[in-house]
Amino acid sequence: MKPLAALLTATLLSAASLTGCGWLEERMDIQKQTEKRFRLNPNPKEAYRIRIKIDGAPGPMKLMTEMYTGYKAWNCQYTINHFEGADTEPAKDIQTPMQSIGENEYETVVYFDAMLDEDYFGQGVCHWEPENFGVSFKATGKPEETEFNVSDVMENLLKEKKLVKYYWNGAYPYYRNDDGTVYLRSDGTNFTDFGEPLEWFSPERRQDLFSITITFEEVKP
Repeated sequence: MKPLAALLTATLLSAASLTGCGWLEERMDIQKQTEKRFRLNPNPKEAYRIRIKIDGAPGPMKLMTEMYTGYKAWNCQYTINHFEGADTEPAKDIQTPMQSIGENEYETVVYFDAMLDEDYFGQGVCHWEPENFGVSFKATGKPEETEFNVSDVMENLLKEKKLVKYYWNGAYPYYRNDDGTVYLRSDGTNFTDFGEPLEWFSPERRQDLFSITITFEEVKP
């Protein structure tokens, strides 16, 4: 463990011991209990289709997750740690199934009004909006394989209607150390590649990339 990480860990552990059951445990419990209050909209109407297409991958790509969409109610807050008085905004992740519509191509439908706007804290109506989204792929699904994640903030997708992320072929199916061994985290998983815009790669590197394209369109009633 790096010195800074070790110091931070020791500090957090000390703070937890000073507060009995620990402020970290309290924070997690408050967030979990509060999230149970948040309700899905029983009649959502603002539907949008998100399509994911993989182009030029070095081999097969297995879908590892459903599409998640993270929602937040920015106009509301609640206390997550009474010892510190720390506040946060209500947040909720919703998963929607991905349907295969062709070779290395998937789609799902998300609802911008999936969460129910309601007065959850007696302080006025909380207005939810989608904040981000994401989905992941691997070569075959093994823990030691590189995870290729395609995600972004929803505002970018809403504005551009199309986003393209580029990934290095050399990380498929494994990201390796300089000595050629497979890179592994302490939990046995490999590197996560979140992709980058094409302009972030040098001209020489661009010959060794594959892409994942995300497109976005409103579903008309």
